[in-house]
Amino acid sequence: MSNLRFALPSTGALFDGTSKLLSDCGLAVRRVNSRRYTADIPSLPGVDVLFQRQTDITMEIDGGSVDIGVVGLDRYYESRLERGDTVLLHNGLGFGDSKLVIAVPDSWLDVTSMADLADIALEFRSKGHDLRIASKYQRLVKRYLDENDVNYVSMVHVSGGHEAAPAMGLADVIADITATGATLRENGLRILVDGTVIKSQSVIVGNGRVLANDPDKLASARQILEKIEASMRDRCGSYDQLVENLKPFAGLDG
Repeated sequence: MSNLRFALPSTGALFDGTSKLLSDCGLAVRRVNSRRYTADIPSLPGVDVLFQRQTDITMEIDGGSVDIGVVGLDRYYESRLERGDTVLLHNGLGFGDSKLVIAVPDSWLDVTSMADLADIALEFRSKGHDLRIASKYQRLVKRYLDENDVNYVSMVHVSGGHEAAPAMGLADVIADITATGATLRENGLRILVDGTVIKSQSVIVGNGRVLANDPDKLASARQILEKIEASMRDRCGSYDQLVENLKPFAGLDG
């Protein structure tokens, strides 16, 4: 029998939310101590729990070292391989709500929309340089910029708080995750009226190829989703949805 490898965020709000959700579902995780990166679920034999950084979970699933995991929807879309095996198994666990937004300095009084940002980018280009946007979500942001005809942009990687990047001269604009927008406002930044790249919350993703071809792991994934579904009173994806999501992988070699 193959154990299902279930990755959970190791820290932060998603760690807290996932821990509570699983406990509420009767799937409490048993972890020897907070320094251990492995655990189990006593009520559900056949599942190995792995604590990992949220930024790594989708890539680990695509690579086959993890079977399913809890991540933010934003991280799933940013990190997954375009033609990889990772699929969305559950599209909303009810916690971790946030959004990826594009924000400009308050001093840019005439820039309120993506169309205005496109004009500013052209103006920057006429002066010989690109508009610099700091973000950890470069794939999602670049795609959104392209969709809104914002050209001549350089994506900048900044360590630490992105909110300080414009004030420090490291970038002109930022694109970052926010829940309330308070930190942005405190740093003199304003979200564009149509500057929401994606709304996010916690989701469950999995390796479709593995689940479609391993009955033991599929059965364990089914139990997890069904218990979550019962706890959330039908607010989450059902097993029927899981099967539907795995149809493209049916018949593939493991």
